[in-house]
Amino acid sequence: MTLKAILWDMDGTLIDSEPAHEQAFDESMASLGVTVPPGTHDALLGSSFVEVHQAVVRVTGLDITLDEWKQLKWKYYQACSAGIKPLKNSQAILDAFTAKGVPMALVSNSSRDEVNLNLEVTQLADYFQITVSRNDVEQGKPAPDCYLAAAKALSLAANECLVIEDSVTGAKAGLAAGMMTLFHPETEALVEHCPEGAILLPPDGDLVTWLEEAFA
Repeated sequence: MTLKAILWDMDGTLIDSEPAHEQAFDESMASLGVTVPPGTHDALLGSSFVEVHQAVVRVTGLDITLDEWKQLKWKYYQACSAGIKPLKNSQAILDAFTAKGVPMALVSNSSRDEVNLNLEVTQLADYFQITVSRNDVEQGKPAPDCYLAAAKALSLAANECLVIEDSVTGAKAGLAAGMMTLFHPETEALVEHCPEGAILLPPDGDLVTWLEEAFA
């Protein structure tokens, strides 16, 4: 079936927010007086705040509730928001496909507060007909809930939607939803972890050309 819409991941795909997430995570840990093993944050790439909280409790043994963790991380994330930028040529791509009349949705494992802040800071909100956050679904990525919710909101079938993801977790969610899934990681280290069934576009690949051919 012909592709009719693009369902974009947010962090690391359209918006360079991972440094802000990492700084907020580190400052949250410091405020709690604990340290975590090197690479802990990197291993959680693409995970929702629910999974991050579970990892924090597991690794540190802290008695901190999900709501307490959300509030703490959110406080530090807001303080880091000045560093959040559109990634690469994402705004030009969004302009081009808006001009083509291609519907687009933003589908994120981040909280609703984080999604809204990121879109406000980068001024990208108006490009999307629908935004789906971790708060809007029962299960976050790698479950398919968020992508299925976006397709339903756009009144499209799963096989009419293209998912674009930079994380293994997110790509698995797109595949689980039965959607064509483009895995376009930011780093070469993730290339070998491309989920089976996803289409790999390496970090140095030309996303504009790939999309133009897909929607020709």
